Amino acid sequence: MTRDPATFAGLLTLTRPRIAILARPTACTVDLDAVLKERKRRPSLRIVLLSPRDAIEERLEALRAGVDEALADTIEPAELFARLTILEERAKARHETTVLRVTEDTSVDLIAHEVRRGGELVHLRPKEFRLLAMLAAHPGRAYTRRQLLDRVWGHDHHGDPRTVDVHVRWLRSKIEPRPDAPVHLVTVRGVGYRLDPGPR
Repeated sequence: MTRDPATFAGLLTLTRPRIAILARPTACTVDLDAVLKERKRRPSLRIVLLSPRDAIEERLEALRAGVDEALADTIEPAELFARLTILEERAKARHETTVLRVTEDTSVDLIAHEVRRGGELVHLRPKEFRLLAMLAAHPGRAYTRRQLLDRVWGHDHHGDPRTVDVHVRWLRSKIEPRPDAPVHLVTVRGVGYRLDPGPR
């Protein structure tokens, strides 16, 4: 574990762990604040605090602050491993319901409202995000331009269906390996568009 709080906060964002373990007294209050802040941005993150056996009030305060487990550092390794496994399973289950796969290396996080490609954040306009999230929620399903307008822009939107084409073109420039030859966000002739995530 790094002793520099700023570096630690950066690693949380960069590595996106499912579980963050803080060991007191090595970890400081700033570290806990950084993890809790990351939790707000990424709710699937699980937090575990280990502290000296007699630091009961500290563990209770940590639980009140939002950590998932607050344990004495005298816990048996086998029990700690078992508890971490349970947390990992829960985090994974939640992750799979809130994070949708777009391509082999691109995902949509519905809770954090962000898209990542190769681990890097991809900036999308609000309508681009909604369009991509809807298609990712139903991979392989073809939608007409009218259906996409109704679901993303709203039933009261009476704009030109070509608006969808423009947004699809923007999305392709951000998620496709070759935007001029799309293999994920594909055109279905005579219908509209569908998302093909590709092999896992």
